[in-house]
Amino acid sequence: MFEVEVKYRVPNHDAIRDRLKALNAKFLEHTEETDIYLNSPLRDFAKTDEALRVRVYGDGTVVLTYKGPRIGNVGKTREELSVTANDLDSLLEILRRLDFREVAKVVKRRDIYNYENFTIYLDTVEDLGSFVEVETMVNDKELINRATDEVLQFGDKLGLKREWIEKRTYLELVLERGGNERR
Repeated sequence: MFEVEVKYRVPNHDAIRDRLKALNAKFLEHTEETDIYLNSPLRDFAKTDEALRVRVYGDGTVVLTYKGPRIGNVGKTREELSVTANDLDSLLEILRRLDFREVAKVVKRRDIYNYENFTIYLDTVEDLGSFVEVETMVNDKELINRATDEVLQFGDKLGLKREWIEKRTYLELVLERGGNERR
C-alpha cells in the first residue's frame, strides 16, 4: 500500500474543524501519539529517505512501521509496512540489540476525521505547532499522481492554502529544531 499524504502548517484548527463539520465529515477519535524514530546500523535513513518508527498510542497500542523513500514531489507518498507489537520495552530492546539507535521523538495530539476516501488529521505537535494532514491510500503505484491531485483538491475544499504545504516530515522538523539527537 502507498500512503498519499499532504501536510499543511496551519495557524490553528478552528476553521478546518468548521469546514469538516459543514461537510458532515465523521469524527473518528482523539488520540495522543509518541513516535520514536530509529536509524539503521546498515544504512543512514536520512540519506536513503526511509524511516523506522515505533508509535505508541495513548491507549498503549504499539506499532512498528517502516516507511520507504518518498515518491513524487508534492506530498509525502511512501510505501508503508506496519506490524503491531504488545510490549514496547521488549520491542525497543530487540532493536537496540540489533544496533538500531533512537534518533528522535515526536509527541502529538491528534483529532482524526474521515470524509469519503480521505483521512484528515488535525495535529498539535509538541514544540512545532499546528498541522493538518490529508491522506488517502492506494494499492497501485500508477494511481499515486491522481490520488495526489485528489488530496490537493480536497485540501483546497477545506480552505487549506497551498503555500501552507509542509514537505518536511515531523521527524525532519524536530531534527532541524535540534530537539533530539542527530542521525
